[in-house]
Amino acid sequence: MKAWLAATLLALGSVAPTAAQQSGSIFPFPYDVVQLDNGFRAYLIRGGSPGQIAYVSIVRTGSRDEVEPGKSGFAHFFEHMMFRGTDKYPQYDQVTTEMGAARNASTSNDQTVYYLVAGSEYLEKIIDLESDRFQNLKYAEPDFRTEAGSILGEYQQGAREPGRYLSEALLQAAFQKHTYRHTVIGFEADVRAMPEGYEYSRSFYNRFYRPENVVLMLAGDFDPVQARQLITRYYRGWKPGYVAPAITPEPTQTQPLDVTVRYPGRTLPVLSINYKGPAWSATDTLAVALDVLGDIAFGSNSEIYRKLVLREGRLQALGARFGLARDPSLIGVQATVARADDIEAVKQELYATAARFQNELVDPQVLARTRSAAKYGFLMRLETAQDIAFSATQAIVATGRLEALDQYYRTLEAVTPEHVRAAARKYLGEGARTTVTMLQEG
Repeated sequence: MKAWLAATLLALGSVAPTAAQQSGSIFPFPYDVVQLDNGFRAYLIRGGSPGQIAYVSIVRTGSRDEVEPGKSGFAHFFEHMMFRGTDKYPQYDQVTTEMGAARNASTSNDQTVYYLVAGSEYLEKIIDLESDRFQNLKYAEPDFRTEAGSILGEYQQGAREPGRYLSEALLQAAFQKHTYRHTVIGFEADVRAMPEGYEYSRSFYNRFYRPENVVLMLAGDFDPVQARQLITRYYRGWKPGYVAPAITPEPTQTQPLDVTVRYPGRTLPVLSINYKGPAWSATDTLAVALDVLGDIAFGSNSEIYRKLVLREGRLQALGARFGLARDPSLIGVQATVARADDIEAVKQELYATAARFQNELVDPQVLARTRSAAKYGFLMRLETAQDIAFSATQAIVATGRLEALDQYYRTLEAVTPEHVRAAARKYLGEGARTTVTMLQEG
């Protein structure tokens, strides 16, 4: 066991806690907060490998923010454009390669995240480089059109991948108004129209890449006083101006939906059973209880998993997806069924499992073990500077603050069997259920 983790677990037990732990913090590393007048916030976290830093910029914008008709997929598209360079650093790839830095980015429903991992000696260079592209990105229309072509190729390459095929069918069945209706890469027609969207892409940058909408997580081995001074110097000139888009909420679903799609290729039958969950919250006990419920009811240690996967072999795989998003989204389970003639019976068993937890209380010992696994699983993942910098992403995206992470785990500790049952009753009702069955065509 890593030395820092052993010390942390010991402190959480019978030994007198440190000052941070006295305040109820689960986060085991010291950190400082830099809050600038323009709204930009940075967390400076000391932890990870000696001589290394991870620089993670979290933009609280993803595909959920694409409210204009015909413009789905731009958050993901713009992630690609952010590597095009500036007047000061026209060759972003060359600069990061010379530093020996690992760098990449990703886009999801609720966020776009950029990261660099490099030696600590490059701290000022990285702050200069990243602050510059977030404030002064520059690209010409021909470059934009070239990137649009690669995005279309990416779309076409994944269009017939079974997971994407099922996801598109599910989202369009489950959502009618909210922007969660489209996948991150966007609708095909919108992707094809992207080459004509150069001016729109500039407006996207100017609207969403603003200091109030970005949170920096700097983790690793560095001088916090120097880091604070450098971040203040390089980011304080960034002009604010972010305005949150008006996202249409999804109407309450009152009737179950059952959809069958035919996949044009080889696949085992896949059953996706979903319910409308709440938005992520660190303080809503029933929302936090859903995380516990997903593991207990459908996780790899659940009774239904042991029955259908391990003992009877009727499922090739069974996975629970009970993580919450920034807005109310889908929670549920996905099952790969061994035989097509068993689909209906498996479906009824999974429905019955959801109903069971609406009526029965979970075993308090099982609940305690699940809570403990969640907490110490979080700690065990904090191995590298990059792991540490990414660890609070969900809390950052939902609230803008790392501190919400501590509140989440305090709420988790307070979850009781009655809370788990109440969460099942509130969110796993038949009326909020959307089931998609994917079969092989023919």
